[in-house]
Amino acid sequence: MVITYVYIGRSKSSYISTINNNSNMSLRITEDLEENETEAKKGLELRITKEVLRKHCIKHDLYTTPHLNDVLYLHFKGYKYIKNLEDYTGLKCLWLDHNRIEKIENLDFLKDLKCLYLHSNKISKIENLSGLQNLDTINLSNNSIAKLEHLDSLPNLCSLYITNNKLRSVEDITILKDCKKLSILDAANNNLEHEDILQIFRVMPALKVLTLIGNPVVSTKNYRKNYIKSCKLLTHLDEWPVFSNERNKAEQEDVN
Repeated sequence: MVITYVYIGRSKSSYISTINNNSNMSLRITEDLEENETEAKKGLELRITKEVLRKHCIKHDLYTTPHLNDVLYLHFKGYKYIKNLEDYTGLKCLWLDHNRIEKIENLDFLKDLKCLYLHSNKISKIENLSGLQNLDTINLSNNSIAKLEHLDSLPNLCSLYITNNKLRSVEDITILKDCKKLSILDAANNNLEHEDILQIFRVMPALKVLTLIGNPVVSTKNYRKNYIKSCKLLTHLDEWPVFSNERNKAEQEDVN
């Protein structure tokens, strides 16, 4: 199961519907890919410059005054570095997915940012996020992350998507127990295999939705029953919701 929250943002004209936004985004991605191909043929390295950002805002009917924008769509561009966003202090949602980014950096001034999309890049380390105190959602799926770090510096983090990375052991996910508001965790398709990882999930105080499909641990004996029994607030595990009768049965078996 994949749960996705999409922040639409505002344009100069008005707020638009989710359906229209999805359609416009598909068109935007197609246009951007064609533009990237043209730039590549010219032998130009794609970079986030202030002039590029200004043209981007004009093209997509955003504000040319940087701090008035609350969303930027910088995905599918081939960017390697995060730069020149310091004037966009009003951003609440930033799309940087499907690029070539290797390092998370230069985001500390985005104090109002709530959603950060960095999936499908080349990131190997979680870092430089402490300035994002209002961050609610981060997507780091499809990268090369082997250990979860520094997430405890995000006091309002509620949703973490970390699928298709390189997590393996308890040590790699230990920091999750210090994420006090984290309620949605999608860690599908990693290499988590030890039953001991349950000791981390069971002490997460807000965990309600957990996805571990594609990890070896889901094949361990009584996997679903043990997780439902141990994670008291869990409402959804992998592809199925947790119903009250299923929870009652798991807890009763433990008593017997």
